[in-house]
Amino acid sequence: MASLEVRILIRADPERIWPILADFDAQAGWMADVRRLQVTSDIGQGVGTTLEVTSELFGLPVVRDRMEVDSWQPPLRYTVVHTGQFSGTGEFRLDRVEGGTIMVWREDFLPPLGPVGELAFKLFLGPHLRRVFGRSLDNLREVAEADSASKPSPSA
Repeated sequence: MASLEVRILIRADPERIWPILADFDAQAGWMADVRRLQVTSDIGQGVGTTLEVTSELFGLPVVRDRMEVDSWQPPLRYTVVHTGQFSGTGEFRLDRVEGGTIMVWREDFLPPLGPVGELAFKLFLGPHLRRVFGRSLDNLREVAEADSASKPSPSA
């Protein structure tokens, strides 16, 4: 099993970040590697939502993934099950902290090719994905902090 977790501090409340994170139709706008993302279910959010995604790997649009949302806990967390080229799970979590939110993106999946795939993940794919996910979270932070600066807090 391969695991990857990336975290970032976003200076906005989870209630400001959640609508951005949960808007699947707009995710390709902040996810650095997504070439195409399509909601394929009748519902657009929540448990049972299905997605088809084409992502880049080292600049080439070669990863085709299918996902289904299996947990939905607004405004703090949702998880997906990957059933495309890679099988596994993904989690987006918003942890409220003083001064904002720690955004956590975690992926656990079974690389193809057994031990060879695990070694390739450790040496090449993991570090590459960590950079790509980091850029994506930087993009999300920019959107959320800009949105947060332009709107009053719900408690105001």
